[in-house]
Amino acid sequence: MMKKLKNFILLLAGLCFTVSCQDDFLDRQATNAIPEEDVFEDPALMQLFVNNMYADVPSFDFGLYDNITDESRCYWGGGPLNVVQGQWFADNNPMEYWAYAAIRKANMFLEKIEDAPVEEEEKAVLKGQVKFLRAMHYFKMVKRYGGVPVITEPQDLSDDLFVKRQSTDESFAFIVRELEEAAGLLPETYGDIAVDVGKANKYSAKAFLGRVYLFWASPLYNPEGDVTRWEKAAAINKEVMDAEVYDLHPSFRNIMLDKNNEEEIFSVQFLKPYREHGWDSWAMPDSRSKQSAVARSPLQEFVDAFEMKNGKAIDEPGSGYDPANPYANRDPRFDATLIVNGSTFGFQGLPVYMYVGAPIDGINLPYATITGYLMRKGTDESNKDYYGNAGSDQNWIELRYAEVLLNYAEARNEALAAPDQSVYDAVERIRERAGLNPFELPEGLSKAEMRETIRHERYIELAFEQKRYWDLRRWKTAVEKLHGKTFHAMYITRHDDGSYTYEAKPATQGPYVFQEKMYFMPIPQREIEKNPNLEQNLGW
Repeated sequence: MMKKLKNFILLLAGLCFTVSCQDDFLDRQATNAIPEEDVFEDPALMQLFVNNMYADVPSFDFGLYDNITDESRCYWGGGPLNVVQGQWFADNNPMEYWAYAAIRKANMFLEKIEDAPVEEEEKAVLKGQVKFLRAMHYFKMVKRYGGVPVITEPQDLSDDLFVKRQSTDESFAFIVRELEEAAGLLPETYGDIAVDVGKANKYSAKAFLGRVYLFWASPLYNPEGDVTRWEKAAAINKEVMDAEVYDLHPSFRNIMLDKNNEEEIFSVQFLKPYREHGWDSWAMPDSRSKQSAVARSPLQEFVDAFEMKNGKAIDEPGSGYDPANPYANRDPRFDATLIVNGSTFGFQGLPVYMYVGAPIDGINLPYATITGYLMRKGTDESNKDYYGNAGSDQNWIELRYAEVLLNYAEARNEALAAPDQSVYDAVERIRERAGLNPFELPEGLSKAEMRETIRHERYIELAFEQKRYWDLRRWKTAVEKLHGKTFHAMYITRHDDGSYTYEAKPATQGPYVFQEKMYFMPIPQREIEKNPNLEQNLGW
């Protein structure tokens, strides 16, 4: 691993991961192994090398990150259950992300391309993509561990391999510089939206920089409360908004289904049969399972967080909420996100019944929901080819425009004494697209009230997109929101006349354990043992 690659072998996956049109997928290199000296003599091979690096970006997972928050739980136990119960350690962390293999590839590429016989403009674009990807890997480590070793050159055995951790601030500062440099090198567009969403460009680099600044400004990483970080986060997100490159897709339900749409900023690309995942399969009830179903059972607390269609919370006077008919007239994102008892779902056009004692899919039956709910979000209900961990090819949308609006609103609100109209406008655009009527927020909200409003919108809008867990951590609210809490399931009784009654009861897999030390994850134990200069995080 540490030896300089004298005869680097580029393993081609048989497809170009960063474009979505079928012709590009079919136009792929047949060679399985290409010597390093050939790669850096040919611009097309250099781009293939970079395309291969996009495959290192994480995307869909069966059910880890969504099932370790107040969104949902996983019937299957395993890693998610260990996290919920606090049974994760330096030598056994399901959320571990130690990305130095991918970073080494980036470092090697950036070293080799300097002397490559390629036009400077093309060289700049390739370097910009690799810097973007390297920054993403570092960010995914820093948000877990705080400061990490920052390595920017390929190491060999003559180098000092025992690199110390940089501070958290130093690590964030490196990521910011990397993304700023990437944005300066990358084009605004490649001329095709299908390429722009899968291949880093100027504005996706800036949008990701906006996310990085938001995290760096947040309480976990900003204990001194430096307001200038919030100001920078607001400014860079506003720059993306003002560019008018992106927009909200008209249909919340179809954001993942209408591939390469105007809301996608950066996505991990999929196309059957070349690259697939199991998102549709994992959402199925057991009665329609072709293996690996029932990955997410949404919690009652999450269900209750959806407002009514009139924009009022269910416990707010005038909301119109009816406990005897709890799923009626809710925020339209409710039906686009959730499968409830009696929901029609799937290409069969049949209802799913999850009441107590319902055949096959009744709550707590083997392989069935453990909360009385399942997840609908982003599923292709016309898909008949789902099977196990395959059969689906929606893009994994790592970053979309709704998040930019929410990132801006949060940062701008925190930078001011009270929210200005631009904060209202950003949040209300999302609520308007959702179909709330009225979508407007109450006037005169305080900074604290707007903060809670924005956090609530993130909870609903970005659900099941692997965002909630990291939000609770960066806000330093995970102990308050999770620790010691027993979350709930909905037990539904069906009566002889076909009516139902509803009773929320504690869900299995509780109570949750989130200790203060868990805000910063442990450095993997094997890395501590290999590198005597690595200091372990406090409490681990």
